[in-house]
Amino acid sequence: MKNQANKKRIEVELQVGDWAFIRLQPYRHLSLRLHRQQKLSPRFFGPYKVVQCLGVVAYKLALPEHTRIHPVFHISQLKLCRGEPSHQFTPLPMFPITQVPSNQALEDKVSL
Repeated sequence: MKNQANKKRIEVELQVGDWAFIRLQPYRHLSLRLHRQQKLSPRFFGPYKVVQCLGVVAYKLALPEHTRIHPVFHISQLKLCRGEPSHQFTPLPMFPITQVPSNQALEDKVSL
């Protein structure tokens, strides 16, 4: 079974200077919610340039300063950008986390 599962697995390796998309989850990062429904939010943001390799599976990206997101990501949260990066850009939202309406907080949606 392991051999069958590994047939379609691809080992992704990024180099310094490559461009990569970031997979972020809108329910964890409230500043990323562009839509009320999570399924309408973009799956990947970027591409952003790889600045540094930190070990085998961690990479530091050149994010804008307004994002308030930690710039180090695991390789499973990154997707290599193929082609020209300027044609495929999905920017991170510009508004700070303090401007997110309180009715969109995860704690408000949980009912016990």
